[in-house]
Amino acid sequence: MSVRTPIDLSTARVLIVNDDGIDAHGLGVLEESIRPHVGELWVCAPSEGHSGASAMVSLRREVDILNRGERRFAVTGRPADSVQAALRLLMTETPPDLVLSGVNHGINIGSDLIYSGTVGAALSAAVNGIPAIALSADHPPKQAVTEETWEEVARLLPGVVRRICSFGFPTATIYGVNFPISTTSEDPMICRQSDVGDTFYYSEVAGVPGRYRLHHGGEGTGGLDGTDLGAVAAGRIGITPITCDRTNHALLREAAEAL
Repeated sequence: MSVRTPIDLSTARVLIVNDDGIDAHGLGVLEESIRPHVGELWVCAPSEGHSGASAMVSLRREVDILNRGERRFAVTGRPADSVQAALRLLMTETPPDLVLSGVNHGINIGSDLIYSGTVGAALSAAVNGIPAIALSADHPPKQAVTEETWEEVARLLPGVVRRICSFGFPTATIYGVNFPISTTSEDPMICRQSDVGDTFYYSEVAGVPGRYRLHHGGEGTGGLDGTDLGAVAAGRIGITPITCDRTNHALLREAAEAL
C-alpha cells in the first residue's frame, strides 16, 4: 500500500496555475469555484496562453512578474515558470499546501500528458514536494468548451478536489482530472492513461512559402476499457494518477540482466 499524504482543503494554502493564461475562462472557473472551500488562495499564471509547453521553463531568459490584485500574479513565461516564480519568489515564506493547475480548455489524455502545459505545471510542483492536481474540461470537436460544461465543472470540481485531498498524495505523484462535455455520473472513474497517440498536423501559412502552423487535431482513438479516454467518452469524470518517475520499473531488472 502506498504512503499518501492527505490535505485538509478547508485550511490549505492553494496555488492556482494554468497554461491558457491568467485571463482564461477556465482559470476563472477554478478560482471562483474553489475559493470558498480553501484556507487561502493564490494565483500565479502565465500572462498569455502557452498550450503544449509541457514543463518548459524560461531558462536564462528574463521574465516579468506582474501584480494583478491581492495574491494574484501574471508571469511573462510558461506554466512551469509560474510555479517556479511562486515557490522561489512570491511564496517563499508561506509555500502552498496544494497546487491546482487548470482548468484547461480541452481534455488532457493519452499522449497529451507529455505535451500539456497544464500537466507540466502540476508535475513541476510535485518534483518540488508540493501535491498537485491537473484539471481539464472536454469540448466538442473544433469548438470551445460550452457554457453548460463550465457550469458543470464549477459545480462538481470542489467535491472532486476534496475527495482527492482526503485520499492523499503519494510522493512525486499528481492526479490528472478530466471533465466530460456532459456528466452522466457524478461518481468519478479512476483510470489509467490511454494509448491515444498525438493528433498534430501542419497547415501552410498562406502567402509565406516554407512557413507552417502546427495544429492539434483533438480527436484521437485508443482503448476505452479503464482509460482516461473511456471515462470521458462515457460521461464520467476521469482521475488518473501520474508519476514524475519515468523509469520503466517492470523492465528495469530484465534490462539489467540482459544488456
